[in-house]
Amino acid sequence: MSDAKDTSDTEQLRAEIDHTRDELAETVEALAAKADVKGRATEKVHEVQETAKARARDLQESAKVHAMAAKSTATEQAQQVAERAKVATGTARTVATEQAQHVAERAKVATGTARTVATEQAQHVAAQAKVVTEQAKVKTQEQRQDKPWLLPALGGLAGLLTAVLVWLRRRNR
Repeated sequence: MSDAKDTSDTEQLRAEIDHTRDELAETVEALAAKADVKGRATEKVHEVQETAKARARDLQESAKVHAMAAKSTATEQAQQVAERAKVATGTARTVATEQAQHVAERAKVATGTARTVATEQAQHVAAQAKVVTEQAKVKTQEQRQDKPWLLPALGGLAGLLTAVLVWLRRRNR
């Protein structure tokens, strides 16, 4: 009967050791993830860059849409003016042609303005992304300087845990 009890106790101890080993592995993984400041900063930089690129694409697309609308409006107005010019006398034709040119110039100016605004906004977003990137780099460097002992300590802890686990396994054999 004592053999059955010893076997039961041994199995229970092994189960507890396995459970403790799993908990320690999870704790080490969590500590390693928290210690990866560079990885998290890099992720944030990529996220900000992607946001900036998406914003620039959106602004560029918006500028294209506005330019197309302005061009469409200018084309429609120019067609209306051309129809009136056919009906009118030679003087009216001259006036209509001048108006069409004026509308085309306004459309051209509007297109250029929209393009300029989109470019300026894209440059502003890119500058913001650069500032955030620099801030992330500085923060990473500061964190490295504030806790230079953290990574060696984690390495020592991992080594200690490994030694304890090896010792426990050998002891149970």
